[in-house]
Amino acid sequence: MSLRKYTSALNYRTLISVIISFIATKIAYYYNLVFDLDLTIISVAVVFPLVFTLGSAFQRREKALEHLGRAKGALASIKYCFSASKNIVDEEKEKIYSVVNSVKSELISFLYAKLNDKTKLNQSVGLIQNFIMKHRDALGRSLSLRVYRLMRDVIMGIENSISIKVHRTPQSIRAYCELFIYIFPFYYAPTLIKNIDSGSGEIINSLPVPMIDNDYAFIVYGLNIIISFILISLFNVQEQMENPYDQDGMDDIKLKNYELDY
Repeated sequence: MSLRKYTSALNYRTLISVIISFIATKIAYYYNLVFDLDLTIISVAVVFPLVFTLGSAFQRREKALEHLGRAKGALASIKYCFSASKNIVDEEKEKIYSVVNSVKSELISFLYAKLNDKTKLNQSVGLIQNFIMKHRDALGRSLSLRVYRLMRDVIMGIENSISIKVHRTPQSIRAYCELFIYIFPFYYAPTLIKNIDSGSGEIINSLPVPMIDNDYAFIVYGLNIIISFILISLFNVQEQMENPYDQDGMDDIKLKNYELDY
């Protein structure tokens, strides 16, 4: 676990970004590309979209925790309401307990699944409604109304949880952010060479500067690769938090905790 927290954000994009950074720096040296450009463009093209999407993903995760807790708490309260009824036999109570548990299980199964088929979940919720209608006289008006109010919390919690799974943060912003992360090394490498290799402000020479003959080349290569690595790693973290239910990232919601019964 201690090692996984450092490697969980690494994937194929990380390798692509590192390779692009290396190639971009090599091209800059080979063609003697030395610029003195304003690096604030990174804050507009990369940093702002990253901060925005990371913040949105974190808020979605916190909302998901709230909605799941609300749904589970309401289901537990419904179970207690039925257990308090003296006019329903124990055999019928066991049936509704099983139905309540099935609603929770189907919700968790839906959130785990890659597909968005909620047929079984809707059927499980409908069984509670059928039970209330069947035992309306035994429950009495007061208890029935209480259960209906709790069902409202259950349905709202379920629907909000489903919405978080189905609807994601703005995909166009994420797509442009990823594109600019890959482009940025071509912009950053010549600026690094200007700042590190030519401190006096003079252009190096008009001929290509071989990597092996430059004392600071390893610094330029290293900085360009490190910056790209950091940016793409943050992008990967945001993608993992995009769906807090899929158990892909370390910060995903531990759905097993919601399977526990009271």
